[in-house]
Amino acid sequence: MAVRTRPGTDTHAAHMPRISIVTSLYKVAPLIEEFHARSSDALERVPGDHEFVYVDDGSPDNVRDVVLGILARDPRVRLVELSRNFGQHRALWSGLQHARGEYVFLIDADLEEDPELVAAFYERMQEKPGEIDSIFGVMERRKGGLSERLGGAVFYWLLNRVSDTPITPNSLNARLMTRTYVDRLLEFGDAEPFLFALMKLNGFCQVAIPCPKTSRGATSYTFKRKLRLALDAMFALSLKPMVWIVWMGLGAAVIGAAGIVGALVQRRGADSLALASVWLMGGLVLTAIGVVGAYVGRILTQTRNRPVAIVRKVYEAKKK
Repeated sequence: MAVRTRPGTDTHAAHMPRISIVTSLYKVAPLIEEFHARSSDALERVPGDHEFVYVDDGSPDNVRDVVLGILARDPRVRLVELSRNFGQHRALWSGLQHARGEYVFLIDADLEEDPELVAAFYERMQEKPGEIDSIFGVMERRKGGLSERLGGAVFYWLLNRVSDTPITPNSLNARLMTRTYVDRLLEFGDAEPFLFALMKLNGFCQVAIPCPKTSRGATSYTFKRKLRLALDAMFALSLKPMVWIVWMGLGAAVIGAAGIVGALVQRRGADSLALASVWLMGGLVLTAIGVVGAYVGRILTQTRNRPVAIVRKVYEAKKK
C-alpha cells in the first residue's frame, strides 16, 4: 500500500479509469461495505476500468479502517483522508480533485440514493453520446416527515426567489459528469463551494431524471448545518439581499419622515411614533449590518486564499 500526500494524474489514456465513483464519508461506517458491493455490481454493466474515490471527512467512527479493508482486496479504491471535518460539499470537492475517470459519478454513501444509478445514468448518457455533459437525480417525492418536506420546499422557494440562477428543487447529489464538465467545474475558485450552485453556473447540457430517495433514520445534518448550507447557497448565488437592503432602508426613511410630519401636524402621539421609529430603524440597521457583514466575511475568506479542504493522506494500491 502506497501513501501519498498529493494527488497524481494519469496522463496515459489507456490507464485512465472509465468511471470514477466519488463519495464523502461521515458516520456511515456500517454502510460502506454494502455501498461498495452494490456499486461494484452496478459497474459490471459498464465497460472499461473504474475506480472508487472515498473521502474521509474527519468522521469520528471507523470509516477509515473499513475503507482500508476494502482497499486491501480491491485495488480500484483510493481513500482521501482529510485532516478534519470540512463539511460534505468541501469533501466532495476534494474527491472531485482526485478523480481521474473519463466520467465521474458523485453520490452519497448513506444508501438513501441507489448506487445502481451509476449504470442507469451511464446508459442514458450513451443514448446521445457527446450531447449530454451531466445527468443528475431529482427526488420523485421529498423524503422525511411533514416538517422536513415543508422545510425543503420553503428552502428552494426562497433560494430561487433570491437567486439569479435558479436551482432545480429537490436535486440529489447523485450525478454523472463527463471529464470536461468536471474539469471546468474545478476551475471555480470559491473558498466555500456550494456544489448545486456551481454546477448550475457551470452550464453545459444537464439533464434531470426523477429518482427515488429513501430515509435511513436520523441525519447527520443538524439544524445548524442546514442553516449554514442555506446561507452558503444564498450568498453563492446572488447579491439581491444587498439590493433589498437599500430599498428597505429607503422605505424605512420614508416611513420615519412621514411619522415625524404626522406628529408635527397632529401634535399627538409623538412619543409613540418616535419609539416605533426607533425600533423600526434599529431592526433594519441590525439586519443590514448582518447581511452586509456576511458578504464582507465571504470576501475576507476568499481573499485569504485558503484551501477548500486539507488532505492528510491518500491511500491507494501500489502500481505494478
